[in-house]
Amino acid sequence: MELIILGSSAAIPTRERNLSSIALRYKNEIILFDCGEDLQRRIIDAGLKFNKPMKILISHFHGDHIIGLPGLLFRLGLSERTSPMIIFGPRNLFLYLFLHTKILGLKTNYPLNIIEIDHINSKLIVYEGLDNESQTKEMSLEDNIIYETTNYVLKYALVEHSVPTYGFSFVEKLRNGKFNPARAKELGIPESHLWKRLQEGKTIEFKGEMIDPLKEGIVGPKRIGRKITYSSDTMPSESLIELGKNSDVLIHEATFSKELAELAIEKKHSTSVDAANVAKSMNADQLILTHISSRYQEDASKLLEEAKKIFPNTILAVDLMKIDLK
Repeated sequence: MELIILGSSAAIPTRERNLSSIALRYKNEIILFDCGEDLQRRIIDAGLKFNKPMKILISHFHGDHIIGLPGLLFRLGLSERTSPMIIFGPRNLFLYLFLHTKILGLKTNYPLNIIEIDHINSKLIVYEGLDNESQTKEMSLEDNIIYETTNYVLKYALVEHSVPTYGFSFVEKLRNGKFNPARAKELGIPESHLWKRLQEGKTIEFKGEMIDPLKEGIVGPKRIGRKITYSSDTMPSESLIELGKNSDVLIHEATFSKELAELAIEKKHSTSVDAANVAKSMNADQLILTHISSRYQEDASKLLEEAKKIFPNTILAVDLMKIDLK
């Protein structure tokens, strides 16, 4: 499990920073938080594969967070993609992409679902592909969960920005206990499909005996899953703090330094100090500052210094930085 910073600039790209996008590589899939301009090139630079199962979470309709999405979809259509994709975002996300099919000829010849989050009416609007203007179905929203698999859930919260904007959390479910291959060998169990079942914590039958991997010390107890929260653009937000409680990593915008706190309020953004206070309030383990204003393109270290005085375990996002989440 790995986080990769694909873009960490706010509003205007700089020589070192692309516009907003964060990739979470989890098992065999990629989860993207926002799609800033020139995302395709950053994906190549990061060594990510274009034909992996992919989920994309669009936080809001400001250009620096979504302009890279149509280009990415064009690229995937040209590269004979076969893996499925699901794109989540605010209402009218389907319309935004549908217009690209009618005006620019966008084709998505791979499995694609668009899921719009209707916060006001507490429901999800699901479109299958980009060919049909009619929505295919509606689903009720429960506990702010927009998607669930056997391994994790994706949740959202409405945050405080100048347009409707969502923050997101990736919440991993309980993980299997640590596998002890030496103990399996000690019991004479050969490397085979049986090991996979044991790793999953399942009891197996071997030589006429039932073997419980936990009781026999082949696997340890279940482990708590990891939690990643992404703020998107926002002022300090109680809904985000609630969403991100006890996160392993909080990725929070820090557009301005504390001396520009009034401007941050006016623009409904956050300072580095705001981000640190949010991380502290939600009891996060680590804070990553991103969405850095171009005014700090020469030196953004002051943002990091300000945040670390409040929340020491803070790092400053740098494009193509990789964070291993063990």
